[in-house]
Amino acid sequence: MVTKNLLKMAFLLLSVAVLVAFSGCVSIGTTSSTGNGVVINVFEPRLSQIESGEDVSLHIEVQNKGEYNNAPAVAELTGINLQEWGVFDPYKDMGRLLAPDPESGTEGGLSTADWELRAPRLFERQSLTYEPIARVYYYYETRAIKPVLFVTAEELKRLVDAGEALQSDPTKVTSGPISIDITTGKFVKARDWQSSKFTLQVHLSNVGGGFVFGRDYPVYVEIKWPDGVMPVGDCPREIGYGLSWYENTPPGLMQPAFGRVVRLWKNKETDIFCEFQVTQPPTNRVKKNFEVKIGYIYYTDKRTTITVKGTEEF
Repeated sequence: MVTKNLLKMAFLLLSVAVLVAFSGCVSIGTTSSTGNGVVINVFEPRLSQIESGEDVSLHIEVQNKGEYNNAPAVAELTGINLQEWGVFDPYKDMGRLLAPDPESGTEGGLSTADWELRAPRLFERQSLTYEPIARVYYYYETRAIKPVLFVTAEELKRLVDAGEALQSDPTKVTSGPISIDITTGKFVKARDWQSSKFTLQVHLSNVGGGFVFGRDYPVYVEIKWPDGVMPVGDCPREIGYGLSWYENTPPGLMQPAFGRVVRLWKNKETDIFCEFQVTQPPTNRVKKNFEVKIGYIYYTDKRTTITVKGTEEF
């Protein structure tokens, strides 16, 4: 009886050990995958509980987990009274962060910095908990390619008669905090150029968990179309020409130098519709690529806590 119980116990312990080891493997695997841009891996104080007047450092570590290379990033310390904590420059230049390279198995660029602080003076028996915030701003670009099938009416009839399926190729998009999806339908039936029109829809969505920096969440968009088609009107449409979208841009960051501005509705998403006309119909069928590039300044926050115990006498 004792032997059976021992065997059951040993089997249970072995199962738990295997489960823990397996969980560890999964965790390790996810750390090297690409993400949605520049992320804050670490933001924490050297000591979380200190006395008033005591020096303490706040450490930050950021990493590029998206696919835009050499992304410039700047960290700002906020959420507390900087003068009260003896901080004169809240910004830290995190440099330009390389994108991960799946081919060589290298992770994205990583950068660290520290702020040196001195805890405010509190009276004895006072104890206050402060919540510093690290806000990391960075410039990023996302790109997408959408193959579109152009087919003549005669070729379409032949494909239908032969029972061949016509399917739309998916949008190929790079990883970033703002994602792109492009739709046109399964195909474009190209007749004579006067009657062959179609609509290209570009959907932008915020998937990074942060915010687009600037007034009304501006995103700069550039759309490139293949030969044989041309837009009917502006693509995308110009809004707010000559307006200034940025105020108090963090030092070291640039605003996009291409395209036209669109705005993310409530920092969530937006749709762009462009009408195109076929100017050179294909002889039977052909696939052509539409390309979309967007540029923006993005930021994310991370909080930590420091508890200060007062030592000053009344």
